[in-house]
Amino acid sequence: MTPNSELSNFLKSLPKAEHHLHIEGSCPWEIMTRTDPQQFDTPPPSWADEYRFDTFDDFEQMIFKYVVPWMTSPERYAQTVEEIFKIRREENLRYMEFSFAGIALEFTGLAAREIAEAIKAAVPQEMEARLYIGLHHAGFSKDHDRYLSEILDTPEIDGIDLHGPEEFPLQGWSKEFWKAAKTAGKALKAHAGELSGPSSIAEVIEDLGVTKVQHGIKAINDPGVINLATQSGASFDICPISNVKLRNVSDISVHPLLKLEAAGIPCTLSTDDPFIFGNTLTDEYLAVAEGLQATPEQLAQFARNSFTTADLPESAKLEATAEIDSLLESHLSTMG
Repeated sequence: MTPNSELSNFLKSLPKAEHHLHIEGSCPWEIMTRTDPQQFDTPPPSWADEYRFDTFDDFEQMIFKYVVPWMTSPERYAQTVEEIFKIRREENLRYMEFSFAGIALEFTGLAAREIAEAIKAAVPQEMEARLYIGLHHAGFSKDHDRYLSEILDTPEIDGIDLHGPEEFPLQGWSKEFWKAAKTAGKALKAHAGELSGPSSIAEVIEDLGVTKVQHGIKAINDPGVINLATQSGASFDICPISNVKLRNVSDISVHPLLKLEAAGIPCTLSTDDPFIFGNTLTDEYLAVAEGLQATPEQLAQFARNSFTTADLPESAKLEATAEIDSLLESHLSTMG
């Protein structure tokens, strides 16, 4: 067995949790092209390893091309979720935090409860999953208050996340709604520090009360924001392959992941939009191993972080991290 195959087997066998996955960005291509081969005849060109988006708008246009025609019903959401877990089960995933886009309520005319119920019903019984709804920085153009009220009243929605271009400043409604959601027992996330600078991270931590930052990579440019993140107990759910393909990082070899972890911010690895980027969770670990020369110990730590930052009982966290430690010890022994 070659060193690379040994590493691949080790990474695939690690118990994992994923914290940053967009359901709309996880469309099941084989089902799509089988269902409508005329409309879905060619997979996204962004699956190629060397592909880079020129702008974030180009990325959004690809979402509109493939996703909007597919995500039209609760059944389509359920099919997508079933496929997500089919793939992740092969990677030893134990826990998932994923989101659906609030803007889909306008595109589809569906109720938040309809979508959320279909998603939750499609989660395998043996899997723990927490469902978030992603709300756009600019809010909703229609029936804004009704949507927000519906979200708080939908028990299948476990939390809220802030989506969309980060250059939009936080609006008054978002601060009020994140506070209301926390009072209602919803978990809080926000995308920040991906497309915009480190100030966007400080903003969501200080103004929205978020401790789970999606991406957060631009924190590396501001020691004050790194200190704020560590002092507030924030974790960063990072998607290295997405960061490279969207040109938020020029190359995986200069990704700040290891520096952020070393600075005391617990970081996890996720796929973001695997239908668009053509990646699996194991691919993310391999990219960090090969591109950043991360050691097996560092890779195991990212897997540990994925459980210690999860919404799980302490006993489940301890069980998973003990299994990770055992697999790491076994892997290191084979390396001599």
